[in-house]
Amino acid sequence: MTFRAAAGAALALVAAAALFCSCSRDPRRPPDAGVVVAEVDNVSIFLGEVKGEILASRGYSPTLEERGAGRAEVSEAVRLLIERSIVLREGARRGIEVSFAALEEEVRRYRADFPAGGLEKALLQVGMSEEEWRERLRKSILYRRSAEAVASSLVSVTPREVEEAYLKEGGTADRPERIRVRQFLFESADEAVGARERLLREGGLGGRSADGRGVDLGFFSREELPPELPRGLFDMRPGEVSEPVFLEDSVCLFRVEEREAARPQTLETEGERIRGSLLSGRREAAFRRWLSEACVAASVRVRADLLEKLLEGKK
Repeated sequence: MTFRAAAGAALALVAAAALFCSCSRDPRRPPDAGVVVAEVDNVSIFLGEVKGEILASRGYSPTLEERGAGRAEVSEAVRLLIERSIVLREGARRGIEVSFAALEEEVRRYRADFPAGGLEKALLQVGMSEEEWRERLRKSILYRRSAEAVASSLVSVTPREVEEAYLKEGGTADRPERIRVRQFLFESADEAVGARERLLREGGLGGRSADGRGVDLGFFSREELPPELPRGLFDMRPGEVSEPVFLEDSVCLFRVEEREAARPQTLETEGERIRGSLLSGRREAAFRRWLSEACVAASVRVRADLLEKLLEGKK
């Protein structure tokens, strides 16, 4: 995940959760959450879910009542929901679950992307309780794990393929010096300045601070450092924190967590990384093939008459 994606992931999830709670305010009509617009092997897809997907694709803009959906938007939303239903069904067949401990760890990860009290504030703004948000998060984890389980079962990488990829990369060329960077987000410059002082006082590497654990952006060589990050990061010592950096609608701090010296590369040191890289590309392609075939084999019924009401502002 890029640092921009990591920074916005938690807020996006909050906004997406709120969209699924939208419903008609006309008391004479049933809530969107109760209107079945499609079925996938007898599993229902509801009108509220379709609206949520459309709004999410727009970047969480105001309600559909202000601008109706286009035919392509409706079609794409239904397609995504059908695919999601099929993946979750396969996950259930494989016994994929999300434990309480796993959910709590994910909650902590998302909460750390906000300043103190920021998650609660965001939920309040969209009218979502924390319990409802946790359930949405649980389903998101369940989908991800289900997709990963399917993809992992479809592909493999042999030791010979790892060795060939290693030699193709250049064999024993040295790995350059790298730093591991952590990002902290704040709503204002004043908050960032105060947090920087606390982080510098605390020192230490990793762990949790009074300002949350932030987002671990991973390792970068000097050449790999994204242009949005301060150039001076590579000259800082572990534990040092950057001055506040203004990015779009947020203020960030960046802390150097650790520094990894340049070192020779060998098949032993790079084998696992190369194997993971090869698997990643193969899993994606194999998963898309599996999903395409599963969609063809599924029994899908769509209520086109109900979906027409979403088109171009129709009620």
